Amino acid sequence: MSRQLVKLYSWKPCRRRCVIAEALVEKNFDLAFQVIYEFTLPAVDIYAGVAASLAERKKGGQLTEFFRNIKGTIEDDEWDQVLGAAINVYANKHKERPDRLIDMLTSSHRKVLACVVCGRLKSAFQIASRSGSVADVQYVAHQALHANALPVLDMCKQWLAQYM
Repeated sequence: MSRQLVKLYSWKPCRRRCVIAEALVEKNFDLAFQVIYEFTLPAVDIYAGVAASLAERKKGGQLTEFFRNIKGTIEDDEWDQVLGAAINVYANKHKERPDRLIDMLTSSHRKVLACVVCGRLKSAFQIASRSGSVADVQYVAHQALHANALPVLDMCKQWLAQYM
């Protein structure tokens, strides 16, 4: 028996099933989908792992296909969580700005967080102010202060002065 197989079998059954389902998603999504729901596995965690793995390996085409497959099978907040996993890899590991992925997010709050992670503070402010979220504008202001992005900090302060 190979070392990987021995290691896989030493895990708890649920963890083992999740690892298998995660690997299967890339090869045969329909079968993986059935396995996930038949064994009531944590779909969002599995999908987030797959998204991060594909992003790590810069498999953009497969990532697009993967997102197409899962769209509609999970709730909007879960969708954003899965997208966030890929966005974080592109931003932190590859130092890239995955604008297309950020645009796919459904929540304004998640878009703000993603823009901040990618260093797009002005975009984060614009999204936060358009959504009317005082908390998000305060968060962007805090990040702008730490990044020494004074023009963005000024925009945040002006906006907050009107709403507080």
